[in-house]
Amino acid sequence: MKEWLLELIFPPRCAVCTEVLDMEERRGILCHDCAEQLPYVPKGICPHCGGVTETAGFCDFCLKEFAFESACAAFPYETVRRAIHLFKYDGGKKIGDGLGQLLADYMEKYHEAILAKTDFVLSVPLHPKKEKKRGFNQTHILCEQLSARTGLPFRRDILVRKRETAAQSTLDSSKQRRQNLKNAFAVTEDLIGKQVLLVDDIFTTGTTCNECAKELYRAGAQKVFVCCLSAAGKLS
Repeated sequence: MKEWLLELIFPPRCAVCTEVLDMEERRGILCHDCAEQLPYVPKGICPHCGGVTETAGFCDFCLKEFAFESACAAFPYETVRRAIHLFKYDGGKKIGDGLGQLLADYMEKYHEAILAKTDFVLSVPLHPKKEKKRGFNQTHILCEQLSARTGLPFRRDILVRKRETAAQSTLDSSKQRRQNLKNAFAVTEDLIGKQVLLVDDIFTTGTTCNECAKELYRAGAQKVFVCCLSAAGKLS
């Protein structure tokens, strides 16, 4: 079906507020109002618990159980839930590119210091079978946009998923989540002295990013920073 006919039947909507985009707005993924006032998690609020923090990222309380150095998220999950669903499950690469640009914008505004000391960007990997079924790895697209915007190299093959695992969302307890991902990831080269930025789309319990970070540290990484497009927590 012709693209213009599809847009007539299913007009593009804003990725945040879901309002139908006018013709000028359709070059992007946001309406004018949302583009002018991006609903980023405000500086001084922890994206995970909603508590007050002195940084633009997670508070010390939320970080204490994790191996990585720091974590941040651009949006409360509910703000971009529809956009993420369209991106991941309807193959909306244009939406993915737009979300990646928003993540890059957030990192440049609030976490310039982290970008300045990062050697390269990594994405949380999918198992090859799942990636083949979906047709892409959504975090790869986020990383590609972040890399293009900041100039940081994106090293897509350093962190790999060795085995298939159940979806974390299907598991009830933190113990089950940890067990599900035990020995699921591997690092393919030495990272001695490197400082890396690990990217994911949704931070829920942090188990996935934590297991990835542990493997990166075992490979010699000096510091692992985490940035996510969204965080599910009290703000959502």
